[in-house]
Amino acid sequence: MKKIIWNGLKISLLALTLNSAFAAEEKTPTIPAWLYKELGASEAFINKQDYPQARKTLQKALGKAKKGSYAQAITLSSLASIYALDDQYKKAAKLLAAALATEQLTEQQQQEASLNLGQLYMGTEQYQKAINKLAPWLRQNPSPKNTEVRVLLANAYSQLKQYRKALPHIDYVIKHSRKPKESWLQFKLAISYHLKDYASAASVLRRLMARYPDKKEYWQQLATVYQQMQKMSAALSIQQLAYEKGFLRSEAEILHLVNLYLYKKQPYQAANLLDKELGKQSVKPTSAHWELLATAWANAREYKKAINALEKASALHPKGKLYLQLGRIHVEQELWQAAIKALHKALAKGGLNREGEAYILLGMSYYETQQISEAQRAFKKAQRYSKTKKSAGQWLNYINTPV
Repeated sequence: MKKIIWNGLKISLLALTLNSAFAAEEKTPTIPAWLYKELGASEAFINKQDYPQARKTLQKALGKAKKGSYAQAITLSSLASIYALDDQYKKAAKLLAAALATEQLTEQQQQEASLNLGQLYMGTEQYQKAINKLAPWLRQNPSPKNTEVRVLLANAYSQLKQYRKALPHIDYVIKHSRKPKESWLQFKLAISYHLKDYASAASVLRRLMARYPDKKEYWQQLATVYQQMQKMSAALSIQQLAYEKGFLRSEAEILHLVNLYLYKKQPYQAANLLDKELGKQSVKPTSAHWELLATAWANAREYKKAINALEKASALHPKGKLYLQLGRIHVEQELWQAAIKALHKALAKGGLNREGEAYILLGMSYYETQQISEAQRAFKKAQRYSKTKKSAGQWLNYINTPV
């Protein structure tokens, strides 16, 4: 933003100098012959980009100019332009403000100087001062063509976090343009975010997407905005399309879509997507990701696939809790041998918060496979834990009771 403003400044301030010094139509007030000569000399140095010498020439002229005169005002504004060309914007602003303070400039020159000073204040981050110059200028020059000034004023308000004051100006610019610049739409989007006006943000993003369909960030931002609005179906639709267009490539992006499917109770789509991306290794085959796949398959009632995924998750997990979970599933499915195998692995890995439950499930699995002594051994171990002591005792009594 600063570079654009300052480049514009250089052109407009130089134009002010030329218009003041050399324009034939400016007959009154007149520039003294000696100052006309000094302005011409400084302009020659400017053309050679010898700014120090150009400044030196005009500083000498400033010493000759009568205080409060038109000559002083022109010299100050011309000197300001040289400082601006040399990227010394604070000095330029100070000199241009002094030129305006003489109240000797013509109306047109005063308007140009006020605009340029507002731009200089923007470039030096003096935003309230910029507003104080640009807002009156716009009131006097309300043409729809003054778009860049309106954008500057909107930016000044935005920098001061006065977003509601910034909004009408950027709205005006967008409304009165056949094809608004992308940067203007982005600016409107930023203001909408700050005001938490997500409906407006979504509208701007849809417009940006229509014009720039290959820009991934707009797809992602729109999905996020829909989530903020609790429009999860719309967010999911956008993410689906973004995935189909090849925009979602990172692990985090793919997992976000998986979780959106799960949130919207579409576990089959979630599982298919995650299975595919694990196969491509776009998603790392970690224990957590295999566990997520197992959850998705289980919710989709694809139990064999869920068990397969959970076995992979269990093997990678440092503790035995996933093997315990796998053991529970096998018990529910009455796959007793598979349950025995999983539960032994759970106990071997250790770190279980519910170790007593593992022994109960193991005892049940042994009992169902007619391995009575092994079942008794497992239930006796379960009696060591307060939460499973009663249940284990009931099982032992049942086993030991003659038929």
